[in-house]
Amino acid sequence: MNLKTSKELKEVNDTINHINLRKQMILTRTLVSAINEVDENLTHRELANSIAFILYEYYGRKDYNSFINLLKDKLK
Repeated sequence: MNLKTSKELKEVNDTINHINLRKQMILTRTLVSAINEVDENLTHRELANSIAFILYEYYGRKDYNSFINLLKDKLK
């Protein structure tokens, strides 16, 4: 692989990472806003029930383990 190609790949990768980070930030702000709108004292159980419903209805069983593993890793 030549240097130019390597540099181009890095730039593409950096752009993708930036887009993903931006999406995460927007989603986080939106979720926090929604939680505060529903109940500022929402319990972790209520949140977990809502997230479980979203996973079940919109993502399907194939994504459960991946989601749980990522969540566990992020909470370490």
